[in-house]
Amino acid sequence: MKKRINITLEDEVIRRVDRYADEHFTSRSGAITRLIVEATDTSEKKEAGQRRTG
Repeated sequence: MKKRINITLEDEVIRRVDRYADEHFTSRSGAITRLIVEATDTSEKKEAGQRRTG
């Protein structure tokens, strides 16, 4: 299920998201989704690794 949200971003951040979207042949929403998923996957993997070694 998808939901619509409204967010406020600095102009430079929007330019960076748009550049990323263009480079990856996706929309602004697709780029934001991909970046958030990648960022949270990385964080979860780091946390899991720390729990194993800690």
